[in-house]
Amino acid sequence: MIDFPFDAVPTTTPAAHSRYVQRVRRRYADEIARFAQTAPGTPRTAQITTLIAHLREQGRELGSALRVARHLVMERLACLDVEAGAPMLEITASVTELAEVTLDHAMAAAEAELDLKHGAPLDAQGQRLDLWVIGMGKLGGRELNVSSDIDLIYVYEDEGHTTGVEDGGVVRGRITAHEYFSHIARRLSTLIGDTTDDGFVFRVDLALRPNGNSGPSVVSMGMLEEYFLVQGREWERFAWLKSRIIAPRRALPGGDHYTRALALRDLVMPFVFRRYLDYGVFEGLRQLHRKIRDEATRRAAGGLVTDLAVQLSQAFEDAVVEVAAE
Repeated sequence: MIDFPFDAVPTTTPAAHSRYVQRVRRRYADEIARFAQTAPGTPRTAQITTLIAHLREQGRELGSALRVARHLVMERLACLDVEAGAPMLEITASVTELAEVTLDHAMAAAEAELDLKHGAPLDAQGQRLDLWVIGMGKLGGRELNVSSDIDLIYVYEDEGHTTGVEDGGVVRGRITAHEYFSHIARRLSTLIGDTTDDGFVFRVDLALRPNGNSGPSVVSMGMLEEYFLVQGREWERFAWLKSRIIAPRRALPGGDHYTRALALRDLVMPFVFRRYLDYGVFEGLRQLHRKIRDEATRRAAGGLVTDLAVQLSQAFEDAVVEVAAE
């Protein structure tokens, strides 16, 4: 872990020339000073968790606390990167753990809110069901950088219903597990992805989920298994190679529900690593290679995107000339 002198908020350092750093320091000067005193060095899970707790103690709502925590961590990382030569692996680890901690806090808050309205989601045996927040891409590979969005997929254990909430001797608010977890997903998007007066925590992308943007926001284990068997494509095998559960913490190693979460790994592994290979695998790789090559051709210098930009620029200039001539 790299330490950096944060006894005072520097104003003449290289990082101070960043407009983002300037804005953060103007708006959150007191918070930065307190963060420097309580958690010097590279922000990791413990420091970020403590930071969020301090911000909550100041009276900030959770959404605001998570966003301010992001700003303080990013300001610190800018200093460490530009002025202390922090290794890239240390920067990406810090940003990744920021995503993990904020998602866990948002998950806990969303569950508490939904439980008050609808009760806990239970399976047929009366056991509480979990929703797993799965990190994909750079988040799954612990490679987030300071400008990364987060690719997520939401998977819940099994079908079921909530217990409902007793109101005057009558049980109200009973909904299916799918409805419950769909509400959770929307709440997570609000707490993490919405832009407020304090900005956002992370941009959330759910496009890698089964059936992409046309599919449901959450899927059960059964739905995911059927999708893998019937519709799973070659590129999705590579995408799921980097997948891992991010939240809730109880589903992570050492958590009370970790052994239950292993069922997801047992489902994903045969999809990612086929037991038997056939010539269809090679054709799938060829298609994936063609797709990557076509995309590179389209975006490279002199490619279609560049060509289109030049055409638009020329069209604009021609239009200006015509108007001037009139």
